[in-house]
Amino acid sequence: MEKTNIITEILEAFKLFDGNYKREQVDAAVELKEEITPFLIEILDNVLADPDAFLENEDRYDHIYSLMLLGHFRESKAHDVIIDLFSLPDEIPHELFGDLTTSDLPTILIRTCGGSIQRIRSMASNKKADDYCRISALNAMAYAVVGGIASREEVISFFGTLFTGKETDEDSDFWSLLANFVCDLYPQELMDTIEKAYDDNLIASGMIQYEHFNKALEDGQERCLERLKTDLEGRSLDNIHDSMSWWACFDEEPQFYSAQDPDDLINYTHLNTSGLSSQKSKEKKNKAKKKKRKQAKASKRKNRR
Repeated sequence: MEKTNIITEILEAFKLFDGNYKREQVDAAVELKEEITPFLIEILDNVLADPDAFLENEDRYDHIYSLMLLGHFRESKAHDVIIDLFSLPDEIPHELFGDLTTSDLPTILIRTCGGSIQRIRSMASNKKADDYCRISALNAMAYAVVGGIASREEVISFFGTLFTGKETDEDSDFWSLLANFVCDLYPQELMDTIEKAYDDNLIASGMIQYEHFNKALEDGQERCLERLKTDLEGRSLDNIHDSMSWWACFDEEPQFYSAQDPDDLINYTHLNTSGLSSQKSKEKKNKAKKKKRKQAKASKRKNRR
């Protein structure tokens, strides 16, 4: 069969969600990486051009496969459209991509950035974007340090500018989750900033306690960065099946992973941020915007992890 026909069959299989993980088609897409990549990018371009067309069909799923495959491929040509999609306002990114906005997005951003974090940084600063998408961008910047893409000094300095209290709504978790990433990167230079953020009630002790920063200082920079690197490696998309096939929406048997040493997780609450962020986001946004695309939102989130 000609490659064009195979690609058409792959994309058709990806298009509609039927409860089955398309393992064979994913394998075929990986085999035809060079040929299929432009089509996957085109799907994301189409989502950006007309999000409602995808939201109106709650079983549409080709944009999910496209995003994950492009992240797996480390496709830098997809970076701009990914940034633009997750910079869409309100709940649109959540409605389109469910918990991907807080789970795999940081890794996808790093894998597609082509060695530059400039657009990720712009996304993190974009007050019009959803807070949890911005938090994923901040998470990606922390990963960029241990991934050898950006210097720790560059990223920690930028993080220090984001505790003014003017970055978003005062009841947001933005600063608390940002504080976790500061802690991950070794917080020495920003301890005065962190202390003031607690005094200003920007950081919630229930999400990260001040003593966690002292613990990070005791551990030292090297150990902090080693733990962050381990976290990034654990979220790798190198094996696309391991990254997708266990999702709750698919019929395949879930895989279970052993927990890390609790001592290594004491001040790394962002390791569970995907669940926390998703839940917080649902609670706040459902109260404020109950009338916005309820069926699409519920379906997309139900079909995620």
